[in-house]
Amino acid sequence: MFVLVMGALVLGYLILRANSLWVYKVLDRALRNDRNILPKSYELPKYYKLKAGGEIDVSSRWPGWDGWYFFMVPDDKNLPVKMVRASLMTGLYGLKGIDNYENLPPGLSAFDVVEYLTLIPMEDGAGGTSTKENHLSQHYLPKGTSLAMNPNELEITVAEGQRGRYGQISGSWPTYEFQFITPETGINFSLSYTGEKLVWWTDMPQVFTYFAAFGRFSGSLTYKRETGVEQVYALEGSGFFEHGFARKPGNFDNLWAPIRWLKKLLPSLRPVRYHYELLLGDQPHQGGFMYVRALGITWRNRGGLYVDNSYREVNHVQVEYLQDPAPDLLPIREGEPPLPFYRSWKVKAETGEGILEYVGIRQWPPALIASNMIYYNFSYEGTYRGEVISGRGYGEYVHI
Repeated sequence: MFVLVMGALVLGYLILRANSLWVYKVLDRALRNDRNILPKSYELPKYYKLKAGGEIDVSSRWPGWDGWYFFMVPDDKNLPVKMVRASLMTGLYGLKGIDNYENLPPGLSAFDVVEYLTLIPMEDGAGGTSTKENHLSQHYLPKGTSLAMNPNELEITVAEGQRGRYGQISGSWPTYEFQFITPETGINFSLSYTGEKLVWWTDMPQVFTYFAAFGRFSGSLTYKRETGVEQVYALEGSGFFEHGFARKPGNFDNLWAPIRWLKKLLPSLRPVRYHYELLLGDQPHQGGFMYVRALGITWRNRGGLYVDNSYREVNHVQVEYLQDPAPDLLPIREGEPPLPFYRSWKVKAETGEGILEYVGIRQWPPALIASNMIYYNFSYEGTYRGEVISGRGYGEYVHI
């Protein structure tokens, strides 16, 4: 019996280890989906509950979460605004370290809140000095009183009592509108977006779907400084609009508990790494990659790249984290060693048309979303098929 059990475990592990050979062909529709047009069903909320009268039931526990995200970088590199990143989520991911449980409103669980987030790295030259500020604003708000959502049209609004609307995302492919206000940073912005091409990261029905759509943004950002001086910046630039949605039967903390106990014996153990980057080239290329490795198994190691509007699949991504300059060491929690977050890294990947290589450089402080989740903006230089490339991008990094 012992031999049979061990044999089954080994076989199961080998099947999971080879997931890249069968998941995409059997379960995942990412490689088969249209990359030019986004079907309406993919922009609308997927996981929610309705009342008997057809209205959204914000007081009940929903079977999963939806998140709408976008980022853009201005064409004018001399603007103080270096990137605009914002998102609205109808729930949380469900794991401490990825979610910031410490910021949950009193008496509410991860199933009772929505997330509002803006990240706007800016160079502040006030007073004759130049400082780099992320202007991060992140709120977990009660879903029952803060979320308004239309199940038939993309119109998501998050608001809070007398403060009014924090963020709204609306529209239909290929045009969307984004309006966000962050009272504590003094920043509000309004952007219009027109989509062009899509990169599908995964599309596993009733499990997890996530895509990024490249496009153009235009609008304005207003920054009211603490001194009372108000500045308005006209923004024109490129970026991505993303929608992800996943079924969530429960939080994952109990499943993660054995790893947490093991980490008490081996504090430096971090068995999960997630690295996600989106690229906006100075030359005509856009795209990115998603790398996920957990418990010795690589679950995602793919991406997509548009070069002159021609799509190339990205495979076999390798990331080398460089020690020069020295990484930032971010404190996580008592009893655990700090988390290194690198200032430079080298990416190498294969495409059907040649090798993609670049070195990413992060010149801004890390934006710590939770103890193990980091968002960042960066620049890069490298080669594709032997030709020089460069650009700017947005990334997410988890090592837990």
